[in-house]
Amino acid sequence: MLVSKNIQIEFADSSMKAIDAIHDIREGVRSASLNLYSRHDVQIQTPMIYGEDKVVVEMKIPEDRVESFSIGPHLKGVANYLLKRCNGRYDQYVVGKRLLVYTEVAAPNASDNRFPMEDRLEAVAKFAKLLERSDEEAMDAIRHILVILNNTEDKITGL
Repeated sequence: MLVSKNIQIEFADSSMKAIDAIHDIREGVRSASLNLYSRHDVQIQTPMIYGEDKVVVEMKIPEDRVESFSIGPHLKGVANYLLKRCNGRYDQYVVGKRLLVYTEVAAPNASDNRFPMEDRLEAVAKFAKLLERSDEEAMDAIRHILVILNNTEDKITGL
């Protein structure tokens, strides 16, 4: 039996939208799909546009492999295709060795991911700096963040 997962594809650099590169992303997925199927029996469908600007691809993973199957490393062939086969068109959008970001979404229409990747990375960096400090103000901020995370953990799949 196959388990279906919906993966939203976006560029690490928020100045580039995946929808603007949909043709190349589809070719990259087509290229990566043969490898995924032959090595892991994973089926990957053609990326589709949802809403005004979201690109989502459906993956079907064998039930016995779904727990240990890591999406990002297995889809890096798509980014490699864009970097190596598209004449340098996407080289300028690489952020910290990453071109694309893959996010599992419950349903394509349910994801409203308007928080840019750069802002997400900045939030993680700020939290890491807070963890380095041991003053009372930092400890209060850390406790507050943990309370928020713990309260949303039950509501959000994947936390």
